[in-house]
Amino acid sequence: MRLAPLPDRVVAVILNWNCADDTVRCLRAVAGGSTVPDVVIVDNGSTDGSVEKLERLDGPVTLLRLDRNLGYAGGMNAGIREAQARGADWVWLLNADSVPRPHALSTLLRHADRFEVSTSLQTTSVDPGDPDVEPYVVAAMLPKGKVRPVRCGGCAEGAHEVDMVTGAALLLRLARVIEVGLFDERFFHYKEEFDLVRRIGDAGGRIGFVCGSEVWHKRGGSLSGSSPRARYYYHRNEILYVRKHYPRPLRRLLVGEPIHYRNVARSLFRLAAGSRERRRASLAVLAGYWDGLRGVHGPTERF
Repeated sequence: MRLAPLPDRVVAVILNWNCADDTVRCLRAVAGGSTVPDVVIVDNGSTDGSVEKLERLDGPVTLLRLDRNLGYAGGMNAGIREAQARGADWVWLLNADSVPRPHALSTLLRHADRFEVSTSLQTTSVDPGDPDVEPYVVAAMLPKGKVRPVRCGGCAEGAHEVDMVTGAALLLRLARVIEVGLFDERFFHYKEEFDLVRRIGDAGGRIGFVCGSEVWHKRGGSLSGSSPRARYYYHRNEILYVRKHYPRPLRRLLVGEPIHYRNVARSLFRLAAGSRERRRASLAVLAGYWDGLRGVHGPTERF
């Protein structure tokens, strides 16, 4: 039941990939919120029986089934197109392993006249009931291209204008997304939200970190950040992002971001002297850098 009026129509998109239990938990949190949007669940080509579980859900929820895994970018794009077809003004993109607190959406919408894309304060732990949660940095300022994280555990102001947001829960004005283009599916997984938010900012859209809105995000959910495949995508897509957004990408990589030297040096050292697991992870990092420099994009099955 809708407990608070929506200033504009909102469609929430939850992306599922082999994690139906997480998706159902997220859906219940959304449905139990003080402001309840329409909900679209996109199944991203699951192979674990997720579809059968999700098809048994009661209530007004739409399930979109994709034939194969299109990554975060492609899966969310399918949900965004569905939201557009429904005449939505806003689309709320949620990872399946997130749990919005009851006032998360209503608090974001309270600042809707100020920001065209915004994210919530996010905490992470293994379980949403765990009192020992950790803050997750989802916002940053970018003075002269340098990343300066913005940290706030909640304040009287309730929101901050920033240069970049990311995270497991993004609220976007749909008209602006359509104007600048949807997620770039070449990224497949990681950095696609950086790219979209940057394009919105470059087009004049204001970007907000709403610390008064809270979302819990499962630690280790989705693709484990420590897995070789995740390491490959992360480092490859960092290079693809720089190639796309900086006029002199090699100068940016060689001069502006010395962390890449450390990443490569550490990987080479572990490749020579590390355990089998570390050697595999190091190969993924080095392959990511190499493929990024070559402009390789899309999904990989190498790791």
